[in-house]
Amino acid sequence: MMTADVILPLAIADTYTYRIPDGLACPEPGMRVLVPLGRKTITGLIYRVPSQNTDDSVGRNIQLRDIIEVLDERPIVLPSQLSLWRWMADYYLCTIGEVMAAALPARLLDNDYTARTEVYISLAPQFTDIEQLQPVFDSLKRAPKQKKLLEYFLELSDAFDGQPHSIEQRQLIEFSGESTAVVRTLIEKQILRASHEVVSRIPSYDADIEPAHPLTEQQQRAAQKIQAGFADGKVCLLHGVTSSGKTEVYIHLIRQMLEQGKQVLYLVPEIALTTQLTDRLKRVFGKQLGVYHSRFSDMERVEIYKDLLESTEPKVILSARSGVFLPFNNLGLVIIDEEHDSSFKQQDPAPRYHARSVALMMALAAHANVLLGTATPSVETYYNAQTGKYQLVEMKERYAGLSLPDITLVDLKQQYHRKEMYEHFADPLVEKIREQLAQGKQIIIFQNRRGYAPYISCRKCGYVPKCCNCDVSMTYHKRNNSLICHYCGHMIAVPAACPSCGGEWRDYGMGTEKIEYEVNMLFPEARVARMDLDTTRNKNSHQHLINAFARHDIDILIGTQMVTKGLHFNDVSLVAVLTADSMMQSPDFRSYERAFQMLEQVAGRAGRVGNRGEVVVQTFQPDNPIYTYLRKHNYAGFFAEQLKERRTFRYPPFYRLIVLNIKHRDYSRLDTAARELNERLQKAFGNRCSGVIVPPVSRVQNMHIRILRLRIEANASFAQAKKIVMQSIAYIHSLPSCKGAIIQPDIDPM
Repeated sequence: MMTADVILPLAIADTYTYRIPDGLACPEPGMRVLVPLGRKTITGLIYRVPSQNTDDSVGRNIQLRDIIEVLDERPIVLPSQLSLWRWMADYYLCTIGEVMAAALPARLLDNDYTARTEVYISLAPQFTDIEQLQPVFDSLKRAPKQKKLLEYFLELSDAFDGQPHSIEQRQLIEFSGESTAVVRTLIEKQILRASHEVVSRIPSYDADIEPAHPLTEQQQRAAQKIQAGFADGKVCLLHGVTSSGKTEVYIHLIRQMLEQGKQVLYLVPEIALTTQLTDRLKRVFGKQLGVYHSRFSDMERVEIYKDLLESTEPKVILSARSGVFLPFNNLGLVIIDEEHDSSFKQQDPAPRYHARSVALMMALAAHANVLLGTATPSVETYYNAQTGKYQLVEMKERYAGLSLPDITLVDLKQQYHRKEMYEHFADPLVEKIREQLAQGKQIIIFQNRRGYAPYISCRKCGYVPKCCNCDVSMTYHKRNNSLICHYCGHMIAVPAACPSCGGEWRDYGMGTEKIEYEVNMLFPEARVARMDLDTTRNKNSHQHLINAFARHDIDILIGTQMVTKGLHFNDVSLVAVLTADSMMQSPDFRSYERAFQMLEQVAGRAGRVGNRGEVVVQTFQPDNPIYTYLRKHNYAGFFAEQLKERRTFRYPPFYRLIVLNIKHRDYSRLDTAARELNERLQKAFGNRCSGVIVPPVSRVQNMHIRILRLRIEANASFAQAKKIVMQSIAYIHSLPSCKGAIIQPDIDPM
């Protein structure tokens, strides 16, 4: 009997084996199939088809169920993708089914993709020249609407220029101003005819292609050094200061790859970054550019996926992290821009992968080159470059000789003491904003927290409303007078009074919504907009905001971290950071690294064209060493300091990390599971295991949480360590006292 191993898009161990019934064409690996699972029918993917299995080979007591239907005529997942899926499942300690669920567009998993069709109108075939239509026009003298629509059709379609032409019915109706009923009448009279044609949901780009800008001397040197690194088979790190022109170097390298007939994957961390980049790359690459990210509809993502699957043509795909799952047939180059960004790391659900690591494996299998680019490399990446594992290429000067922005620190302790504050704005910052507005310049204000205030509290008794599902206070959103949990999304209206004592509310802290309110009060003449998760939920909202700011329809843009990365605006002369200290207060060994990266990146938005920009950083800790490095834009010095700490406290790049998140609805069972797992890991790893950690937010969505952290020496066997971890997890799951415990491994956590 013939059987097939099938991947199911679920968190179940390994694959399921199904029988291939007689009469069903034998499927190939990578094809989708409909299979029974319990009482349901589910879409699975063929992983492998053994040549033949006997009853003995699959077990005498196992009754295999039949594959119901093969859904594809040819594989929709390439062998290289299946190999990458298996590597991801093994490396990130998840199931291959979880990888499948993340990798394929939802409509392919649901098997309900339908092609988009449009009605096209053409002239009936009996009309081959204009003279033959004269009797038709004579017959329509008393039907002016029909005559008018026919005239518009002939004008739009150029019907007699040698080839039959058809046009979209929508376009014909729009230009003529007539209705579908008029079109239908002409079809019934056999003057016109209609056909349904499959059309792409992806907008085409038909404008003239522009040549890439010539490289400066610095850019040319960088490109040559990168190519030399590629020739030696090395991953290259392009460490270029903000506005040094890294993107132009990317464009020239992409063009060379396309000329060689290769495909390119260009990864960016934020969907917001694709807006400006798409416009820039389309001007150079036209129809050779594809864009892929989660803001596209499921149907659009399927079309992009299938287009790439069926093509070996040279193409560049601009994508957020999910681009690593696309079916490249002829990959030549992977560019990972802003490689340091934590957005490349998938947090939930599994697989908890880092797109940079997956892209490196993907490129290795395809014999493709990898280029990492950033102004603020991650400590691990820069260490790899310093030790020779990666080729280091540097661009230390801004494009056109512009100076890096000047950074001014404002001591909030002194400002509050002198009463020189307006709400959350120090007087020196207010004056600088006024100066820049008077000169017609634009300002970016960075505040890395959305909402109006982190929490509200009763003035009388101090009661703070907390989420009913999570151990965290609810964030106040003034615009819709609501309290929202930013962990689980639970939302309630703000109570009219304190439910504990009936007292009045007072808000504490600030988010972007409050800053927007204060800016409008301070600068009523300015046009102000906000860019955060609350204002960019819709598909094209990023693009509308960015385009409006670029057109100068907005004077002051307030935003979270999405305004810090990679965006280019000509007239931004001033960037303000309102609460820099909060970025360094999280209990995380990367907090200083992230703070430096974010501050340096947001500073890079200022003064990209024309005069030198300025950055004003408000802080209660002006003597913090991080600001010494920041004011000098001294990444190398900051890196050296961080490396000392990492070595001392056993963190990457000298150690590899595994974090185990243990969850349970029952607190006592959670405590038992965490204790048992800790004891087992302590026996295996000694002091490499941290012991049970209570996280700052210890309950989310009614699940209590505990954490264990493992530090494994970089020269030790990471695979063996993960094997022990998985054996320990399996043991915990076998204990009746720990029933229902969820243990989620996070490899290389961010």
